Amino acid sequence: MICLGQNFRFGFYDVPPRERLRAIRAAGFDAVMFWWGNEFDATDGDKHERMRAALGLGLKVNTLHFPSTHADYLWREELCEGYADLIIEALEDCARYGVENLVLHTTRALITPPYNDAGLNALGRAVAAAERLGVNIAAENTRFPAYNGYIYKNIPSGRLTLCYDTGHEHCYTKEKNILDLFGDRLTTTHIHDNDGSSDQHHLMGEGNIDFAPVFGRLARMGVKYYNLESYCNETSRYYGKLTMQEFLSLSYRTLTEKLDFSRALSHRG
Repeated sequence: MICLGQNFRFGFYDVPPRERLRAIRAAGFDAVMFWWGNEFDATDGDKHERMRAALGLGLKVNTLHFPSTHADYLWREELCEGYADLIIEALEDCARYGVENLVLHTTRALITPPYNDAGLNALGRAVAAAERLGVNIAAENTRFPAYNGYIYKNIPSGRLTLCYDTGHEHCYTKEKNILDLFGDRLTTTHIHDNDGSSDQHHLMGEGNIDFAPVFGRLARMGVKYYNLESYCNETSRYYGKLTMQEFLSLSYRTLTEKLDFSRALSHRG
């Protein structure tokens, strides 16, 4: 049984958080994905209140996104242990609410230091906590998949997994097939589109990713969680043209249609 999720931060921030959650549920989604930081409290509300509201509305939460704002701290020797402490706090929240995956960026844009033993040891401590708590740390593919390879090679834990991001692969590392490299670690996804020039986080069909082979492969791999991370922002063709419910309904319909088509292809072998 697959689970279809929508990122909570999809736009329309003038709408109260609970109303946004109701709209996600009304569009047909099974789950919602939250950014697990305090940076957006002014528009998104308190994260624990959001979580309780989502669960109360019958939405599942299979994935939380650890803030990526300071992902470079993981590889800064003077900051990595404190950063690991914050990851562990988020893992404890995941365990408290029954969330399976905590998504983590291993790099931040172009300012990330080289990977090193200090960061690896700090992450190893967080992975040990993940094992104790029964939660996955799902490292997302970003600009530099070598960092994923480094941590997977040196931390042999089934709790250190992959969050496969379709948009990042397309605009940052089109020459590399992330699922070929790390597909055996896959536990969750971020689904969004772009035209290859930048990380636009558009709805499927707004960019030029060919999703049929991607979804066909994910289906054959038995992927359970399909989480949309698309936004109705200023660069979207739908910005200012659709209501919140229209955008979410289109988002859900696009996802289910492409999934059905890809399943049909995969069944043909």
